[in-house]
Amino acid sequence: METRPEVLENALFPALAKVGHTAEGDIHTWSQGLGFHYANLLDALSEKATPAEKEAVLGDLWKFVASVGIERPNALLGVEKGSVDLPAIEAFMLAVMADRDHPAILGMGDSAEEAILNWVKTFAVVDFGIYTYLEKHLGSKRCMDIYMGLWETFALANLPHVKEAFGITDATPMDMDLIGKISQVYWEAIACPYKVTQHSNAVHEAEIEVCPYFENMKEILGEEKSRSMTLKCEAAVSVNYYDAILKALGVFDRYSFTMDKFSCCGDDVCRVRFEKR
Repeated sequence: METRPEVLENALFPALAKVGHTAEGDIHTWSQGLGFHYANLLDALSEKATPAEKEAVLGDLWKFVASVGIERPNALLGVEKGSVDLPAIEAFMLAVMADRDHPAILGMGDSAEEAILNWVKTFAVVDFGIYTYLEKHLGSKRCMDIYMGLWETFALANLPHVKEAFGITDATPMDMDLIGKISQVYWEAIACPYKVTQHSNAVHEAEIEVCPYFENMKEILGEEKSRSMTLKCEAAVSVNYYDAILKALGVFDRYSFTMDKFSCCGDDVCRVRFEKR
């Protein structure tokens, strides 16, 4: 169990402060977000894998989570002794997704700060395991199809809330100012400080200075193991994520997106770039 000073030393908290967020305000992003991620995984496996493949992926995923040994999350998930009860895990994850007042959300720690940190750590470990065991049991091509789809679903699920926040309707003319604001909101929602380095009506470029998701994955699994996943998937998955947003906004024919730096692949920052076609 980490002490409170050890918890607050984690990269998550300076990042939260930099984007003006709090542990209490962002805890549902990670807790209910993880439940949503897992629900989408279950749906995708039911649609695109055999029952035996689905059981193999999920069984290995949760055995891996248990082996990592993060004390409080493993206890709440019921895997602290290495046993894996898939129906019980599914029920737990779906309940957290559906209920903002679920006791496990704050019960993940002795404080809101410890709770959100344990949710971030659990998200990082589970997401690593999802890609790793999809690839192992389904092969690279089927793995990428499912994994990319999981993150595209995330992108599109958040878009109505973002559009509402900015007052965007079907009649709103989309320009680079709005696209830049939308991009910043998406990154800062996951506590990634966003530094605009270039902005005009033709180009919006920004750098992501720190990624708490990857910083915690590295802390738990080590940099080499973490990159055994991120080097294979993050570039394509991240670009597709924002392509999906541009398509949903109806402006993909007028604006393009790319990333040419990834901290999880060895760069000093992540760099995003939108261009007017």
